[in-house]
Amino acid sequence: MDESKLTRVPLWSWDVYTRTKEYLISTKADFKVITCGNVEKLVWQDKEYMYVDKDAVGGNGHHLSKFFKADCDAWLLKNAESMPKWDKNYKEQMINVNAIERNIGVPLVMIDINDCYWRTSYLLGYITEETYERGIKVKDWKVGRNACIGGLAKTLVVSDYRNGKVGTRRVERPKAEYQYIRNHIIGHIHTIFNNMFSQMGNAFFMMLTDCLVTTYGNLKYVESELRSNGYRVKHKPLEFTALDKPNRKISWIDFKDKGKDGSEGFREKYYIYADHQVIVSELVDTTEFFKPKVNLG
Repeated sequence: MDESKLTRVPLWSWDVYTRTKEYLISTKADFKVITCGNVEKLVWQDKEYMYVDKDAVGGNGHHLSKFFKADCDAWLLKNAESMPKWDKNYKEQMINVNAIERNIGVPLVMIDINDCYWRTSYLLGYITEETYERGIKVKDWKVGRNACIGGLAKTLVVSDYRNGKVGTRRVERPKAEYQYIRNHIIGHIHTIFNNMFSQMGNAFFMMLTDCLVTTYGNLKYVESELRSNGYRVKHKPLEFTALDKPNRKISWIDFKDKGKDGSEGFREKYYIYADHQVIVSELVDTTEFFKPKVNLG
């Protein structure tokens, strides 16, 4: 389905969306209902009608998807035949449980990549500088920027209505090339973090999508590595408070977390990890060899 040729008509009320659908059914029209996750939209003639929760998504950058998709399509026209088939062989989270357990209550630091996936899309050549700059104009467009990458792998359920009655239903999966692009973007970040893990060992505590927790002694190294790969970064203090292994729960204090109202303050957070996210360092910790020996006489 070529969505690029459709005129999008946002409906700001669920009641209006429902009445539009009921009208098409009552007039025995031919149309489609497309669902993706919890989003539903109508396609009738050359228009796409979609309910939009203004309070939830208004101003969050969802309009960026058309520019992002157009750039990806332009890239594929030039590179589709030669592009590698990037597999989903990456981790979006990496949890060093053993290292965290030994550092409960220790002051640590979290380094965060600014506009991580959006910038990666630009650095890898999938979007133009114009689209990249358009996307970072407003900080609150992060939701829309990330949705662009996630949209590359979205699966649609299409219900065809004929004479106002639902007929066939089918699943439309994204073409493989879009999934390869998504895998390459996310996998690129994993490769960078995994390379640092191989060097840092148990000073690499946790990676969550676009941020890394480490010691203050490794702060400059991590910032240097990320900047050398073309990223802008920021950091803030963090302290692990508990590790519940049976329930796979990590708890910590974020000392400079920003709330939805923009306020910054002390907040407790947690993450439930899965077994496949756990990493174990094979580096030998030699610090014990350099500690002074105590002569007990």
